[in-house]
Amino acid sequence: MDSAQSKIPESVLDETLPSRVGAMENKPSLDKDYVYVKDRPSDTMSQQVESAYRPYSQTVSISTTEEWKKELMEDPKNRLALSALSANNASSILTQRSTVVADTQIFNTKISFEGAPITNQKSSGRCWLFAATNVFRVAIMKRYNLKEFELSQAYLFYWDKLEKANYFLEQILDTVEEDLEGRLIQALLASPVGDGGQWDMVANLVEKYGLVWIDSDFPTTTTAPYRLCHPAGPSLPLPGLLQCPKF
Repeated sequence: MDSAQSKIPESVLDETLPSRVGAMENKPSLDKDYVYVKDRPSDTMSQQVESAYRPYSQTVSISTTEEWKKELMEDPKNRLALSALSANNASSILTQRSTVVADTQIFNTKISFEGAPITNQKSSGRCWLFAATNVFRVAIMKRYNLKEFELSQAYLFYWDKLEKANYFLEQILDTVEEDLEGRLIQALLASPVGDGGQWDMVANLVEKYGLVWIDSDFPTTTTAPYRLCHPAGPSLPLPGLLQCPKF
């Protein structure tokens, strides 16, 4: 096909060009309803539209913000909400009072407080040791008529680490012929001396190593003195020894 055949007749251009220009002039304004978002910098059409509507997408006049503020503050509900949120916590403001009243819990059975002081495991996985020692101490407090009494969780935790380390090393020796990348070895290496535990573990620790209690006259954040409480009973020649009650 030669150039003469592919050329658009001038008569067609004369008819279509005015209609296209008119359509562009009648294009709706974008200052209120639309905001142009640039997609591809290399897109010629995007660059043209960006240059045409740049003032509307990048700036907001001060007068416009003042109008928005005036319109907002004309509503009494908005003024009330602004005052409330400025002086109170957002969660308490947004809480529905009717829901709180409907979900009120009423108890007719009171459980007596057992065990003081309140213990805190903080960011550790020693919940099993704290739970066990807090249960153990109740019987001791009743037997010796104590107001406050705390068994050392760190003492059991220390021996638990040693027992777990010994178990891990024994398992490594028993599986020395296993593939290092195998599932068995990888499972052993995943958490060799973790913080977690369960009842049979704490029972074995107490049976083997006994318990020690923390002297309340010294803070637990320092090296506090301990008194030994061992299942062997008071026959051991140790000062401050307590005979552990049988559970």
